[in-house]
Amino acid sequence: MVFEKNISKIEAVIGYTFRDKSLLRQAFTRTSYCNEHRSAGQSNEVLEFFGDSILSASIVTLFMREFSHRVEKGIRTDFKEGDFTVIRSKLSDKKNLSDKIKATGLQRFLLLGEGDSKLGVADEPSVMEDLFESIIGAIYIDCDMNMETVIGVVASLLDIKEVLASKASSKSAPAQSAKNRLQEWCADKSRRLPPPIYKTVSESGPEHKKVYERACYIGDKLYGVGSGKNQKAADSDAAEKTLEMLIAEEKRASAPQADLQAVARLKEYAKSKKLGSPTFRDLGETENSKEGAREYEVMCSFKDLKATATASDKNSARALAAEKILNIILKPKKESEPQKKQKVAPRVTKNTSHGKPSRIMKKQGSSLKTKKNTRIT
Repeated sequence: MVFEKNISKIEAVIGYTFRDKSLLRQAFTRTSYCNEHRSAGQSNEVLEFFGDSILSASIVTLFMREFSHRVEKGIRTDFKEGDFTVIRSKLSDKKNLSDKIKATGLQRFLLLGEGDSKLGVADEPSVMEDLFESIIGAIYIDCDMNMETVIGVVASLLDIKEVLASKASSKSAPAQSAKNRLQEWCADKSRRLPPPIYKTVSESGPEHKKVYERACYIGDKLYGVGSGKNQKAADSDAAEKTLEMLIAEEKRASAPQADLQAVARLKEYAKSKKLGSPTFRDLGETENSKEGAREYEVMCSFKDLKATATASDKNSARALAAEKILNIILKPKKESEPQKKQKVAPRVTKNTSHGKPSRIMKKQGSSLKTKKNTRIT
């Protein structure tokens, strides 16, 4: 791919024309490409570093313009500080930025090393997030750090005004952060769990592009392990995963006892009939499965029967599949219908005196009567 041939297409999608085209090329250049092409110059890592900060500043500036008002003693805002934090996080998080790049198709113009290209690295969410921030960083430098220009591009790419307008018109408060939701879950009177504790597992990458791994503990038990470009993002990821695990645990605990014992009942039945034990095959997550609401499918095989079931965890799916098999093999058999009376054929006897047969007929509602022998001439 010759990158220069696609510059006009890229600029049309971004909504900005670069004066220095080399900055745009650098925004699309990954480290793996530079390692294989020494004349390629520097990768987009430094532009990503600038873009991350400029993106946050752009979003905050739009907040202030759209939903803040100067008053006698300072400013007044339409949202609380916590609400701003939630909205900013939603706009600038990995998922939103990668979704925007994917929607535009800009990732297909990335300059990658041969290995990364074969592995399809361009479609990884973290790579698309880096590309978005690199583009913003390149625009910031190309326009001589003119924030008005940058904010216009950011607002267009992220549809920020539409998002803010929908939040402002909504009576419901913005969603809580994952950490707050987990905190409230644990503190609920019906659970009274220890407060979540976050611990650093590892730090990797260069100083300007570190990746943090943080683990979430409830009491002494390890739950979710999250990652992010800073500790706050890693904690949020870990809290989201922990909450998902806790919800699944609670669902299993509240499941009907009969369902939980279905697998044991089926195995006991097989043993009593001297049959092979049932087998279970995990079919993985279904198409309906998504982050925060997993759905697993399991198949149960017994004799010549097969049954599949789905649930939020694999154990429950196995129990439901076993229950289906039990319902089939233990279903009462229908009583056979009474046999219809068959018509009795006429009984034929021989006339001992004449050597010719005579008929004895049974008519309905009458006793047996013997017809007189009639001689046929």
